[in-house]
Amino acid sequence: MALIAYAAVYTALATTGLVLLRRSLGDAAAAEIIRDPTFYVGGLFYAASFATFLASLRRFEVLTVFPLFSGLAYATVAVAATLVLDETLTAPRFAGIALVGVGAVLLVR
Repeated sequence: MALIAYAAVYTALATTGLVLLRRSLGDAAAAEIIRDPTFYVGGLFYAASFATFLASLRRFEVLTVFPLFSGLAYATVAVAATLVLDETLTAPRFAGIALVGVGAVLLVR
């Protein structure tokens, strides 16, 4: 149950951080990016996701944590990018998410 909690927190933090970072970067110049608070908030969320990842490594095997967290983050970032950033989730991308999910399940078992 603790692994699921760590995974949920990591996934929420990483997805939020990456979406905020991508949104802040856009086509902006470096001078604009460093004045955008969204950039820093996204960075904080992403850093917090990494801290969660490190905390989970203290309790669980890397062969469990890494594929599970990576697979979940890959899937949720793809969905969030589609919903929030108007990126396209094509059939091949959806198939890739499914394959990553299958691989993560096989590695976690």
